[in-house]
Amino acid sequence: MGTRHLTAVILQEEPKVAQYGQWDGYPEGQGITILRFLKDPNTVFKIFKEEIAKCRFITEEEYNARWAEAGANGSGWVGLDVGDRLQKIYPELSRDCGADVLQLVYEGKTHELQNSWDFAEDSLFCEWAYVIDLDKNILEVYRGFNQEKLNENERFFNGGVMDVKNSGSVYYPIKLAKSYPLDNLPSEDEFINDFRENEE
Repeated sequence: MGTRHLTAVILQEEPKVAQYGQWDGYPEGQGITILRFLKDPNTVFKIFKEEIAKCRFITEEEYNARWAEAGANGSGWVGLDVGDRLQKIYPELSRDCGADVLQLVYEGKTHELQNSWDFAEDSLFCEWAYVIDLDKNILEVYRGFNQEKLNENERFFNGGVMDVKNSGSVYYPIKLAKSYPLDNLPSEDEFINDFRENEE
């Protein structure tokens, strides 16, 4: 299901991962993918931090060069064959990758990523976001469709507001819904129920 979302990792007070995802962004989908990664006994946080520290955001020129490598001609339109080729060569640049980017980075398969951090400013379209803050040792879950002004101390505060086609429907950046210590993460059922209860 097309539920757009953001998967992010903070280290040394900077976003090192800011991955846009197109599908299954709700807690039962990408949220559980992230929770399983973090709780997996094979995930060693010392290694994860070392690999995250190597990450950098590619430039627009580098991004376009990767598309050209996959066969794009610069017209702005590509066939499915080109998109499939890009996904095979650079899975981290695919909108299908989502939270799977964490495993790619952990395994050292990529450190060069696209920066979608600003997507969080658009809570009409960014329906969910998951931020792993390795400085504070927490997992934060953010919800979209936010029509409540953020406080200046909130992570995604920027003072901005979006008026949807002058309709009077106003959306602010995504808002924190829940946070969890990385060393005391909930079970999958508890995690899912936290957000079902919030929706009731």
